[in-house]
Amino acid sequence: MNPRLSANTKMPIDVLRNNFRVICLFALWFALNILYNITNKWALEDVREKVIEAASQQNDFEVSYLSSSLPITIGCIQFGIGSAYACFLWLLRIRPVPHADELSRGMTVVKRNCIGLVRMIRSAQLTESFRIAIVSPRERSNIPSPATLRDTSKIAVYHTFGQLCTIMSLSTNSISFAHVIKAMEPLFSAVASWLVLGQVMNIRVYMSLLPVVFGVALACAGAKEFSWVSFWSGMGSNAFFAMRGVVSKTVMEKSVSQRARIINDTDVDQRERGYLHGSQMSPANLFAAVTCVSFLLSIPLALISEGSILKMLANQSAEKEGQDMSQTLAYIISSGAFHYLNNEVMYVTLSKVHPITLAVGNTAKRVFIIVAGVMVFSTPVTVETAIGATIGIGGVFVYSLMKQWYDNSGQHSTNEATEEDVQTTELAHTHVI
Repeated sequence: MNPRLSANTKMPIDVLRNNFRVICLFALWFALNILYNITNKWALEDVREKVIEAASQQNDFEVSYLSSSLPITIGCIQFGIGSAYACFLWLLRIRPVPHADELSRGMTVVKRNCIGLVRMIRSAQLTESFRIAIVSPRERSNIPSPATLRDTSKIAVYHTFGQLCTIMSLSTNSISFAHVIKAMEPLFSAVASWLVLGQVMNIRVYMSLLPVVFGVALACAGAKEFSWVSFWSGMGSNAFFAMRGVVSKTVMEKSVSQRARIINDTDVDQRERGYLHGSQMSPANLFAAVTCVSFLLSIPLALISEGSILKMLANQSAEKEGQDMSQTLAYIISSGAFHYLNNEVMYVTLSKVHPITLAVGNTAKRVFIIVAGVMVFSTPVTVETAIGATIGIGGVFVYSLMKQWYDNSGQHSTNEATEEDVQTTELAHTHVI
């Protein structure tokens, strides 16, 4: 048999098999996004119903519409579920394990940013001997620099507030309204890159944002159930996630410059060489670390903002007057699992496709989520809102393509740096909404 003919016959089969895998990854990514948004909305509505009913039994207890759904507490629990999943992967060595020294330094950074976590941080340090026992000496030698840990903590702060604002936006209005507001995120990212990094893009890229602004404005003007709380929460989420993207890009540039220095310098310390060439700080593992820090940061926020409501519910449960929360807890736990698994699938998908393909997927994902939200919750949609949402989301797609086009035309770095820069920048868009 002709070897060349055999190779030519095998190649299309491999291509088809790879395309089928990519299609399955996109389908799973879309499904997890939709499931998260729906279960999260169900959890928020269930909690609001139970909190209002419980508050009605207390004559002198008042609760606002926003806090009645406990969005900060639900976000905290979702961070905790993601953290538990990440620790499970580390414990089974499915993912490289962060060592005790890294955790200790990370906790110190968190302590500086949140004084209220001092006791928790000290108790976490009790597990240091256990961490040293399960981590091999080779892994223990890969210790990131304190500067990298500080940057990771900054990413976690922006990620925490961005995700919590997202949940608050969802709690006070429909899924479709929240997603239309979230379509404005590229505008915030462009402004943040200009103000913080001094990065100026081509004028055509900025012009492509005009349809996004017009579409969102038209959709909001035509919305039957407009909410200023949901609007400003969504805008706050856009701002925080834009800053997260800027910090992520800064960290990536530092990593690339350090990697280039190591390649040209044979006298670099072996510990630093092992860290930069190791897989411990991969984008997926970085997101896991960010989720763990976000969980710690969100605990005091939930206790401060919603502690009185939680205390009321706890007192009623202790007096055997509480309500059955099993279904609500199932919604919260499943939404947390869907939230984290969505990001896991996103990272696998990112490694399989071109960034432009991922931009197309992001646009299609938002459309599917809006349609699913309208169908499941029977959200009324006006003609103005539908047209505005279409223009806004279409503008995001055009902006993504044009930005990628002009970025590639001015790219002079190596292929390795370009791939890692894309993966780390995509960390700013891994949230599910």
